[in-house]
Amino acid sequence: WLGRIAKAKLGEGKPTVDTIDVEGRNIAVPAELQWVADDHPLIAAGNGKAILTELDNEPFYILTDPDFINNAGLKDEQTAAAALDMIAMLEPAEGAVMFDLTLHGIGQKYDLAKLLVEPPFLALTLSVLVAAALAFLHGLGRFGPPRAEGRAIAFGKQALVDTTATLLRRAGRLQGLGDRYATLVRQRAGALLGAPHGLQGEALDRWLDSRDKSEAHGFTRRFQAANESNNLAAMHEAAEQLHDWTARRLGERR
Repeated sequence: WLGRIAKAKLGEGKPTVDTIDVEGRNIAVPAELQWVADDHPLIAAGNGKAILTELDNEPFYILTDPDFINNAGLKDEQTAAAALDMIAMLEPAEGAVMFDLTLHGIGQKYDLAKLLVEPPFLALTLSVLVAAALAFLHGLGRFGPPRAEGRAIAFGKQALVDTTATLLRRAGRLQGLGDRYATLVRQRAGALLGAPHGLQGEALDRWLDSRDKSEAHGFTRRFQAANESNNLAAMHEAAEQLHDWTARRLGERR
């Protein structure tokens, strides 16, 4: 009988009649009526629209609209009386009528696994499966342990120099380092080459020049170039020449 229901023409909408006749009682029809197509209905709401119908002489009947026997309908005296008349029309052999509400979900046992593959939870299940598949594919593309993030400030002398240079550059103080570096190299070269104690300024420059046998005024010329540099390129070149001159003199001394 379920197959017949599935194949039958079902309808829902505004009725074409205002009342239906139930054993001589005129009962108001709901504003939205549910019906099934049947040529031999027990109760009809217009031509071919069955409200109550029998299934091929079987002891099974279909009431298409619950508004005639539900709580909302039974609060009306006429509708409640019509509901009793409907039951009496069925002529139960042993005086009992059973209502099968399993199609509405009443009395069913719900299985979680089954619910996950049925609407409305099917969309959620598919979304979780797609997310899991994408996570698996992402994991296949990674080889080895995750790469550790590097330190913001690295260890070592080179890192210290680079960090200091970055700070000076951001502070706009690089332009004035040429003369300071030249003075620092003068003092360091004098100490490393064994200059007499107390020599300062130009006197120390002349003494350092005397240590250079291959070039006259070698240190003084490089010192002035570094001291007078006015851009980063010139300052870098002069600083390298001062450093190289000191390194050569130390090598000659050894």
